[in-house]
Amino acid sequence: MLVLSLSFIVISMMICYFFKNIQLQYFISLLTALIHLIFSFCFFMGWYDPEIFFVSDDSLSRLFLFVVSNVYFWVVLISLSFLKKSSASNGKKYYFLLLNFYLLANTSVILSNSFGVYWVSIEATTLSIAPLIYYYRSEESLEAMWKYLFIASVGVALAFIGILFFSLAAEGAAFESSDLFFSDFVKHAKQLNPIWLKAGFIFIFVGLSTKIGIAPAHSADIDATSNSPSPIAALMSGSLRVTALVGLLRVLQIVQSTPIYGFARILLISGGLLSLFFTFIYMFYPKNFKRLLAYSSVEHLGLIVIGIGIGGLAFIGAFYHIVYNSINKTVLFFSAGNIHQKYQTRKIEKVSDILSFIPITGWLFLISFFAISGIPPFGIFFSELTIFEGILFSDKSWVLGPVLFFLLFIFINMARPLFKMLYRKDQSLALEPGREKLTFIHIAAIALLLLLTLLALFSPDILQKRIFTILNDFGMRL
Repeated sequence: MLVLSLSFIVISMMICYFFKNIQLQYFISLLTALIHLIFSFCFFMGWYDPEIFFVSDDSLSRLFLFVVSNVYFWVVLISLSFLKKSSASNGKKYYFLLLNFYLLANTSVILSNSFGVYWVSIEATTLSIAPLIYYYRSEESLEAMWKYLFIASVGVALAFIGILFFSLAAEGAAFESSDLFFSDFVKHAKQLNPIWLKAGFIFIFVGLSTKIGIAPAHSADIDATSNSPSPIAALMSGSLRVTALVGLLRVLQIVQSTPIYGFARILLISGGLLSLFFTFIYMFYPKNFKRLLAYSSVEHLGLIVIGIGIGGLAFIGAFYHIVYNSINKTVLFFSAGNIHQKYQTRKIEKVSDILSFIPITGWLFLISFFAISGIPPFGIFFSELTIFEGILFSDKSWVLGPVLFFLLFIFINMARPLFKMLYRKDQSLALEPGREKLTFIHIAAIALLLLLTLLALFSPDILQKRIFTILNDFGMRL
């Protein structure tokens, strides 16, 4: 089944390269996305086991692959509607080819059981997404593309140095460290040299922070997300950050049973708090609504990293948050894309009275904002509550104070410009209010919001099982 899914991706890439008909590219890419989603669902449910030594089939891979595949499917689904409205014809030529390459690279990252394959694959995700950032062929998007390509590649290079340090840490251990299998490092973690292990964790954490979007290494990711077309921005916020997080979680799992675990926790919590702080500062003077949403991703990834660093109940909340945030960010960027196409600007001051001009998009944007802000009954409310409770009853309860402080002011300062965009009247605006037509993008956004609500209210047993299994795999107990 894995071979079939990967084969479809490769065949889809070949068709997209040789046949220039956009509709044909769309339908073959959508079929590939659907097949990958079915495979990911079967893999997530435990109905399929690859049983290949270099493929990781633990609960972490099963959960993350399904999260990434879900976001990817919805992005491909709305892509044709987006391309038909888009005036940037030059960016369409390799759009679906690069999307398929992106899916192949991300699948390889998540399923890899090897440091080496992970490193090559994570760089491939950078190469696949970078040309899509330049979709609009503007100076801003060109600068964002090169900035992302350079900084993310430097980050991946730093991660490679970290991998070398992990290899040095394994010298003298009772396993073949040259194979660089994650599972071997986890099994023999107590035999690893703690000095090289600490150095390796630092380099991998700093390197992957450029792709996860952890402050202060978040600037390239922010520029790339805010200058990308909305489907690509949704892909970056909803799935690419999650993929990069896999590598960080793998090395955390290795150091969990070693003396440097306490140091690793401090590093994670510090990075998370810095991310909240940088978002808190930016939200006082936001000018670009897509950039504002990109900073919201930095905020939520920061909260996730804090939950992972705290451990226990907060760790569980962080994984629920990963699932809910990926869905929620997809809806937000879909709506932001409609706003951008209608007003032909990303500047907050030039967008007004959305609820009159594009009411369907406006209401979806408003609802998804409430959802990302942690308003019940949406999933973010429950995951954040679990993280807060986990922090409160942990050995680092002091962290809860600054987290709540930052989140409160981020919510207030994020709401202010967004409500102005939705309700403010501007007589000079040369647009006529009218009935907005229901599109594929709206239907996808509604479906995702329903999914977000149902997941939170019913919390499927299989999702809970996967997250608790990950907790046990990391040697944690409640």
